[in-house]
Amino acid sequence: MFIITLFLLLHSSSKVNSSEEQSFSITKFSTDQKNLILQGDATITPTGKLQLTTVDENGNPLPYSLGRALYSTPIRVWDKSTGEEASFATFFSFATEAPNKNTTAEGLAFFIAPVDTQPQGQGGLLGIFKDEKEDRSNQIVAVEFDTFYDIAWDPKETPHLGIDVNTIKSKEFAPVDFLNFGDGYKATVLVTYDPYYHILVASLVYPIPKKSYIVSAYVNLRVTVPEWVRVGFSATTGLSDNYVETHDILSWSFKSKLPAGDNDVLGLATGSLHHDHLNNLNSFSF
Repeated sequence: MFIITLFLLLHSSSKVNSSEEQSFSITKFSTDQKNLILQGDATITPTGKLQLTTVDENGNPLPYSLGRALYSTPIRVWDKSTGEEASFATFFSFATEAPNKNTTAEGLAFFIAPVDTQPQGQGGLLGIFKDEKEDRSNQIVAVEFDTFYDIAWDPKETPHLGIDVNTIKSKEFAPVDFLNFGDGYKATVLVTYDPYYHILVASLVYPIPKKSYIVSAYVNLRVTVPEWVRVGFSATTGLSDNYVETHDILSWSFKSKLPAGDNDVLGLATGSLHHDHLNNLNSFSF
């Protein structure tokens, strides 16, 4: 029986006195959504989708599009005075659709960035990075769903699920056959961070046709991103008329927990993904 158990916090103690928690849950987006900052081409449709990139009047995706959406309240991911880091889990669903599944582009990402973050490079840079160079001053961690091979930085000529740290070049990745999922299939994603072992884990599941992928990487948020950050999504289409796709976020939940100083914390949450329940991942709760 195949079970993936994701521990957000593995370090336990009986001395927990207090902690700082932040959470939100959006099961359906609304056109008057107050807790999102929309950047670039991002918009919310009357049907309750967070549409990151532009479509025409017939719903066809357009090239040269870049859109981002950020949660409006900054998230504290570590404490400068104590050195403590927060654990977090985020769960979201998305769908992409392309007129031609052989020319999908470019992809989308969940990312963590400085509070004043602004849209960056188009195309394969996914609106997150200004160029392909690794630069610690970027202070960005991202989980990317890359549907197009960019020869300058992408691995092994394959679309992939990747973890990016201060560069668009994925630190770790798992090949994903996005070509077979570009017809509007719903994807569900769980991203977790364990501050004790400094492990970021991202799992991607397509309930139909029951395909799952997972990637993990060593990431130390305390030395990578600022104490206060924004979390959000970014997506881009290609720089050619043929290389396009839609990028729609369907739902989004997030929870973080920062322990009080001098105290260790009990496990925040444990999420189990069982292959018998691949068609029911929306049952995940925080």
